[in-house]
Amino acid sequence: MSLDAIGIVAENPAKSVEFYALLGVAFVKMGDHDHYDAKTASGVRILLDSAALIHSFDPTWQKPTGSGVVMCFKQASAAAVDALYARITGTGFGSKHVPWDAFWGQRYACVLDPDGNQVDLFADL
Repeated sequence: MSLDAIGIVAENPAKSVEFYALLGVAFVKMGDHDHYDAKTASGVRILLDSAALIHSFDPTWQKPTGSGVVMCFKQASAAAVDALYARITGTGFGSKHVPWDAFWGQRYACVLDPDGNQVDLFADL
């Protein structure tokens, strides 16, 4: 068994594709539906579906509140964390926590995708 993919539901897939592109995630639209697929450098795929697509086969689906699963993107250096955080927030996407030197030995920052999902940026100190 292995983790193959992480799925994200997006109200506005185009805006989400724009956000994740800043993290180096290159989504490809699959077919005629609002379904996108990307493969990370580590081999884990990220799937992105529109809320409308999810509703088409699960009419009871509701957007969750809060962020129970957090994707974490490792950066090459502390300076890279700061630069990417500035680029993401400078593009108008939300921040959960500014970069800081965490007690566990990493430079860490938390941003929010267009649907409010937390995405963490980190590098070893």
